[in-house]
Amino acid sequence: MKEESLFQQMRFVRKRSLAALDATTEEVADAKPEGFLNNIRWNFGHIFVSQENLLARFTGEEAFIPEGYIQLFNGGTSPDEWPEEVPRLSDLRKELESQTERLIQTYEGRLSEEGEKPFDLGGGIVFRTLDEVLNFTIWHEGLHQGTISAMKRAQGVENLF
Repeated sequence: MKEESLFQQMRFVRKRSLAALDATTEEVADAKPEGFLNNIRWNFGHIFVSQENLLARFTGEEAFIPEGYIQLFNGGTSPDEWPEEVPRLSDLRKELESQTERLIQTYEGRLSEEGEKPFDLGGGIVFRTLDEVLNFTIWHEGLHQGTISAMKRAQGVENLF
């Protein structure tokens, strides 16, 4: 996949995440509908943390993650264990909005690089180059967009984006 095409997809998917965030209230963000493990706020934070972590670990670059975000939004965490103070949606929006262009600037011209350690998803699927891992993070973000939409629908919210 050509570099600009992958970056265009990255920008598009993030634009859709930001639109979903903008159509979410703080109250809706914190509800945890029956059948879901986390809430919408967690999903937005997880999108940010997971993309940052996966790319940084793969390349050996420094991850730019605000203090406390790993404990709140990393895989395996839960809003059930959160402290009283968590980032507001506006804080998450700021981080998500700036992340895309920062990552593009960092990795432009490097997408064919092999990582320090291959990213093994299991089942025989191993990503060895930066473009493969970046493509996975874009898919992962879309997966969480679907979860966010499902959680809104479960709450009777019609304005998904």
